Order: sequence, then C-alpha cells, then structure tokens
Amino acid sequence: MITDDSQIQAEGVCRRKDFRRFFDQHELLMATCITMGGSFRDRVQNLSSKGVFLATSRNLSVGEEIAMTIAFPGSQTMIRATGEVIRANTQGVGVEFKVVFNY
Repeated sequence: MITDDSQIQAEGVCRRKDFRRFFDQHELLMATCITMGGSFRDRVQNLSSKGVFLATSRNLSVGEEIAMTIAFPGSQTMIRATGEVIRANTQGVGVEFKVVFNY
C-alpha cells in the first residue's frame, strides 16, 4: 500500500489537500458501479474523502454520472455514493463524489 506520506517523501511535495489511500493488486478493493450504460465491478486504485479512481477499461465520459458501492473486505464498512466522472484516461476514471450516503 502507498499513502500520501510515502509519496510526499518520494516527491518532496504533495498537491492534494485531502489524504488519499492507494490500493495495489495485493490489497484489492472493489467498487460495484451503475451508470446509464449498465452495471460493472472494477478495482479501486485510490480513495479519498473527495472521490475515487477506478482502474477500469470501461469507456466512461467526463461528466457522466455514476453510483457506486465500495465494500471493505473483512469488515461491515461500506461506502455508498453518487458521483461524476471528472477524469478519464487509459488507466481508468477519476470520480468526484457528489453525495455520500451513511450506511
């Protein structure tokens, strides 16, 4: 796992204002998502209080709305949220949370 602290030490600077947690292939965190194009399940690459980056090959567009549930393995904790795709590239999509539901 990589956190902002180790990234700050490596880069010497961090532009983000909120803490971001990174997940690698050894620590899988999956999101179940629903869009107008259908439903899918993909890996969470990183997560913060403001949003999430999904490692996906799905063709999602900037501005597209998405609903998601992220369940933490080995725990009853989950995040349910709606959001908007704010960044899309070949590695996946960045989603900014709009509404996070208490669960």
